[in-house]
Amino acid sequence: MLSTHVMRCRPAGRVVGRSRAWVGAVLAAALLWVAPQAQADPVVFNVPDFQFEDGTILPDIHVAYETQGTLSPARDNAILLVPGASSDRHAFDAVTGPGKTFDTDTYFVVTADPLGGGESSAPADGMGQDFPRYTIRDMMAAEAALVTQGLQLPALRAVCGAGMGSDIALELAVHHPDLVRGLILLAPSPAADPGLRLVLDLLNSIVALDPEWQGGRYTRNPVEGLRHAGMLYYPWTVSAAYIDRITPQRLDRELEAVARSFGGWDANALVLRYGAYRAHDIAAPFKGDTAAALGKIAAPLLLLPSASDRLVGTGGAQRIREGVQHAAYAEIPGDMGHRAIAVAPESAAWDFIDTRVRSFLAGLK
Repeated sequence: MLSTHVMRCRPAGRVVGRSRAWVGAVLAAALLWVAPQAQADPVVFNVPDFQFEDGTILPDIHVAYETQGTLSPARDNAILLVPGASSDRHAFDAVTGPGKTFDTDTYFVVTADPLGGGESSAPADGMGQDFPRYTIRDMMAAEAALVTQGLQLPALRAVCGAGMGSDIALELAVHHPDLVRGLILLAPSPAADPGLRLVLDLLNSIVALDPEWQGGRYTRNPVEGLRHAGMLYYPWTVSAAYIDRITPQRLDRELEAVARSFGGWDANALVLRYGAYRAHDIAAPFKGDTAAALGKIAAPLLLLPSASDRLVGTGGAQRIREGVQHAAYAEIPGDMGHRAIAVAPESAAWDFIDTRVRSFLAGLK
């Protein structure tokens, strides 16, 4: 059986210790993307001849991942956690462990850096603008390869995704229904709506306005453009009521935390990541038929949108609920907006999430 400790081995000859990962002190309660408290060396799974959705083939991609807990003899207690667009494999660290939401005394928990960021294959490896324009389904395919080929798991007890991670999780349940026994989606949508697409277009445009950008062929990372993109993004991740009730000093701290987080990205990695998020639509492989895509899902669902979310909204989660069987639905209360799904164990929002996630996991067979 696999060890209860986080796995730290890596294949010989593979360099994985890149320093670009989201450095700086980021307030966990202030961000959807949660900076890691400590960086562990991940395991790296290599996928040869990976074909992207647009037909591009790379001779080798790698997926960086970690595990916690012990895999059961039947290999049936694995949970895959999928972070949001600006996060990495450490996004759920604060709620993973003995007795926590994702209880490692019960479950074998897998976390991975999605394709295009963290320590998985990404533009910052050297390809820059030449890195394939990957999609949510490409990220899903890389995670599916990790689960089935790398970890050799027959199925996952559950997959939990947050924000963009919920898109990846949803695609996994659509295209690999036999692999997913339970699905937990935080702030999900079957497709990026016009409002989200506009926000993400503006973020990428702000990065491109930095003179250092140079059409993505930069020699110096356009940090100021990235910082300003983060500051523009911030108001969309909270509600107007939230901004109204916090002090100006706290607002300044939170804006700076977001700016610092974005400034820690490689610019090409950020632009391509949000390009994938912007383009997502589960109906695309089904000739635009969302109902047909949702009809492929066999697993029970737990849908947890934020009632005050003005970045993603609740409409997408409602469409998913209408399109699948065995869907539980609850809106996270409060004024935290999209940040209600941030992993902040001390928050009322996470208390609400924790109660429902524990109950859902306990009910899975």
